[in-house]
Amino acid sequence: MTTTTSYGTWTTRVERLSANFETYVLEAFDSEGPDGFDIDAIEADYRNAINDALPDSVSLCGSEFYGPYESEDWAAAGYPTDEDGRLDIKAIVETIDFWEIVARHDS
Repeated sequence: MTTTTSYGTWTTRVERLSANFETYVLEAFDSEGPDGFDIDAIEADYRNAINDALPDSVSLCGSEFYGPYESEDWAAAGYPTDEDGRLDIKAIVETIDFWEIVARHDS
């Protein structure tokens, strides 16, 4: 059985200025607000895109990233790593076109 552990939160691994994943999505709309957009669908599609981009053993659950306790060689598996050899979750998230997802849900 594989033991999992927290890899950190949305705030500590992706966007320090957002309280959590959901707040990040809402704040992306700035002062214009999310009028005319299906925010729940945007959040779900964005979360799915993030989980699809992460290694199979790592996931975003709520605003927390979880993965295997035993360290994997992420670089050898083709994933970006930070200066400490940890999975660079922010770099992975940045490959996803958030605004393309938003455009699909403009009503």
